[in-house]
Amino acid sequence: MRAARAEVRLKLDRRVEQDHLVTIRGVISVALGLLAAVVICAITFFNDMVMKGTSLIGNYLPVAVFGGLLLFVLLANPLLGLIHKRLRLRGREVAVAVAIALFACYIPGRGLMHYFSTALMMPHHIGQNAADWQGGPAQIERDDVRDWPALAAKLRDATGQQGTPLADAAGRLDPKLRARLSGAVKAGADSSEDKGAIVESLNALLKDKDLARSDPPPEAVLPDYVKLLRERAAEADAEEEAQKPDAERKPNAFSDKDVAKLNRGLLEVWVGESLRRRRPSYFDEIPPRMLADISSDPEEVPKKFVGGLAEGDERISLNEIPWHVWTRTLLFWVPLVLTVSIVSIALAVIVHRQWSSHEHLPYPTIEFARSLLPDEGGGLSSVFRNRLFWIGAIPVLLIHLNNYVYVWRPDIFIQVKTSFNFTPMLKLFTTFARGGGGAVASPTIYLVPLGIAYFLASDVSFSLGIGTYLFFYVSGILTGYGVALSGGMWDTSDRASLHAGAYFGLFVCLLYTGRYYYLSTLRRGLFLPARGEVEPHVVWAARVFFVFAALFVVQLIAVGVDWQMALLYLLALLVIYVVISRLLAEAGVFFIHAYFLPCAVLWGALGAEAAGPTQLLLLGLVSALLAIDPREAMMPFALSSLKLADDAKARLGRVARWGVVALVLGFAVAIPATLYWQYQRGAAQTGDGWTLNAVPWSTFVSRQAVRNKLEGQGRMRTAEAISGWERFSSASPERRAVVAFGITFGGVLLFAFLRRRFAWWPLHPILFVLLGTYQSNTLAFSFLLGWLVKVLVAKYGGSKIYVRLKPLMIGLIAGEILAAVIPVVVGAVYYFVTGEPPKSFRVLPM
Repeated sequence: MRAARAEVRLKLDRRVEQDHLVTIRGVISVALGLLAAVVICAITFFNDMVMKGTSLIGNYLPVAVFGGLLLFVLLANPLLGLIHKRLRLRGREVAVAVAIALFACYIPGRGLMHYFSTALMMPHHIGQNAADWQGGPAQIERDDVRDWPALAAKLRDATGQQGTPLADAAGRLDPKLRARLSGAVKAGADSSEDKGAIVESLNALLKDKDLARSDPPPEAVLPDYVKLLRERAAEADAEEEAQKPDAERKPNAFSDKDVAKLNRGLLEVWVGESLRRRRPSYFDEIPPRMLADISSDPEEVPKKFVGGLAEGDERISLNEIPWHVWTRTLLFWVPLVLTVSIVSIALAVIVHRQWSSHEHLPYPTIEFARSLLPDEGGGLSSVFRNRLFWIGAIPVLLIHLNNYVYVWRPDIFIQVKTSFNFTPMLKLFTTFARGGGGAVASPTIYLVPLGIAYFLASDVSFSLGIGTYLFFYVSGILTGYGVALSGGMWDTSDRASLHAGAYFGLFVCLLYTGRYYYLSTLRRGLFLPARGEVEPHVVWAARVFFVFAALFVVQLIAVGVDWQMALLYLLALLVIYVVISRLLAEAGVFFIHAYFLPCAVLWGALGAEAAGPTQLLLLGLVSALLAIDPREAMMPFALSSLKLADDAKARLGRVARWGVVALVLGFAVAIPATLYWQYQRGAAQTGDGWTLNAVPWSTFVSRQAVRNKLEGQGRMRTAEAISGWERFSSASPERRAVVAFGITFGGVLLFAFLRRRFAWWPLHPILFVLLGTYQSNTLAFSFLLGWLVKVLVAKYGGSKIYVRLKPLMIGLIAGEILAAVIPVVVGAVYYFVTGEPPKSFRVLPM
């Protein structure tokens, strides 16, 4: 009996010890995930934009996370086992750490921080050197008067009125001029003296601050920039009043230049068509909090950002960063980005169960990560004990390391070519070449997409490879008939509209496929009964989605966007996020670009007049930060994280909450880290043509194209008068954009139907989503090779050989990722020893 009691006590002690160690390992896994998130956000900008190395994030198979996973399971976890055998993290704990780190990958790279600060500062720098960005002067010239008799009549009639703004303005005119206005009207104001007197008196009114504070008639339609100037004037007055008791505080007074522009706008409204409208500057229509604050020194502030603050080899401190320049705009943008990030995370939680459990999508990138996780005892995964894994990984690693050393010593080493030049063959395929086929005539073999293609359905991998080539061939045929597919993603170009149609078409297919589950989730989220079973954490995710989606709309309303436009913009933005997430989950497309912007979709659907230049400008600026480069968007990272955690039997709600913590920590670290390097070395040295020029410049140029079109058609005043629901009743869609949209929208629906109806149908509808973007061009050849390898193995080796070769393909992927990590580590050591950036070397595409 005594021995039995001792045995029971021993078992209880062991269980308590085991539970204690499990708790410790759980804490370590969460801490490790948060630490990884902080480190990634701290060093990514330095690695990518200072050292110019392989991007630490760059795509949805981030080197920083998956390369770090490889190093951890091969090196760090065994070292933990040396400290205590049971301290080695199991697969579940490592999966939780990786899942948490993935949430932070959206922030520091191409997804946001590469162009976050440049998009907010560089417009000021570019605008200083571009006269057309400054708008017309507020001062009235004689040529600005389109109808002298009408103008004189307006001013004369106003002098007899009481209590109207125009009467107050006319009352401030020179008394002698008012006495002569009647005669000027009768004579048609032909006298040069009369014209000069009227213009001189009106220009004197432009300096009147009391006039700027007057209210226009209720029926007056104010231009958008005048509304914004009035709001800024009211804010300045309120701030000045609040600061009166404190003599040391300098009020943010409304400048004389702003007063003149506001009064000119009010005069234009009051006197109607008789006075030509001043063209506002690009900055007149943007709320100040949406751009960096350069008011302290409009010339020096942008110059210091572009050129940097450091002199020679000195190091600046974080305190030397001019934080006052960024405080106001960060208080607007950080909450907005966090809001849309939480919307994306909630949406990922909602769709995850449908895609993972109901549709059984393969999630190839996560299947790769899962194969690397430690076993239940914390030992190496079985894939590392398979000889084929190392047969695939080691040669790939050695080839890339040889090429890395070649960059440093080309006099000793011989480069192993991984790319081919087929450009001369374009002479045999003139139609293909005419359509832009030169973009894929010099392909590089990347083994990550080749390995991923091995795990995909054959029609999926074939479509990923052949789609780009078909696009260029069809483009060549159309070009032969005089229909050239061109244009950028900022406007309603053919190519942008084709991409938009494909995305919306695939989105509709996804809604239809999961309609029962999504409807049940919707009803449960709104506290309504539903037939379908929905997990509690999904229900709460739906409620979080509704709340933060509404908050996002409110945040856009606060800067002047109509709520209808804000809601439609959010829908288009989520279409991009959902479709990219689907491509990652179903096809393993880890490197992708949407090539259209939500604001351009609204422009094409409503027309320039109904959408309005100011609305498009504001939404274009939002797009420049939230949708300009969705190869690193929040939702796909969150979806990958949830899948990995789910496969490891972790609690998804807990992982999502820690993921949000990692996201917030990431912001707190990435913003100062990015600004530090930009002010240390200068934005001109830590940027590229895309981040410094294309993103800040394109938003304003597309806005100007809309304004020029409306002014040329004489519809500018009408466009300024439209708001709210009137935008839909006045809609005049861009015909060519709608046609292009409809072609790919219908093509996706047709291919989806054919794929479901006929087992032999060889093409997947994702073919339409990847039409000729840089990302699809870069990876098409590798996906096609992967499809060919799979077909040959399945045909000549059968299912057994196909399964046996899976570790080989995992090894190819792992070898290339390791080859990308090692130069990053070597380059960082070199930089901190020498103070100079290392030789640039990239394994994966930028």
